[in-house]
Amino acid sequence: MTYDFTKSRVLLFDQDDRVLLFLTRAPVSTNPTRWVTPGGHVEPGESHLEAAVRELFEETGLQVAEHELGTPILAREFSDERAPAVFKTNYEEWFTLRTTRFTVSNANWTPEENVDMEASRWWAVGEIEESGDLFEPDNLVAIIHDQLGSR
Repeated sequence: MTYDFTKSRVLLFDQDDRVLLFLTRAPVSTNPTRWVTPGGHVEPGESHLEAAVRELFEETGLQVAEHELGTPILAREFSDERAPAVFKTNYEEWFTLRTTRFTVSNANWTPEENVDMEASRWWAVGEIEESGDLFEPDNLVAIIHDQLGSR
């Protein structure tokens, strides 16, 4: 299958099993503001792993080597609305990393990220489960539990 967009995402845990998420505003009102993991588009000529390392640095300031992310923990296909009634197909590969909690740096954000990203927060899984906020993907809590259970 051919995808409109390919992306890499990083499920980033701190020493207390909290997950770093960003509150992002979607470009269309039908795609609501929601919390997502660090990550973004794979650039031409880039592997998913290379994109994950680059996006993690751009969005958080955290520099890691490729081997620290290892192999993907998840791959998913989905579609989303990029403009009113314009849907695009996406493919993502997810990686995971444990680190010491740090303060996110926005020094390397793109102009789009400076508009889209409204907040960052380290979340405990229970806080996500009890929150009324939206999270992407819908099964994020299950993904987190799966990763915490596989340690």
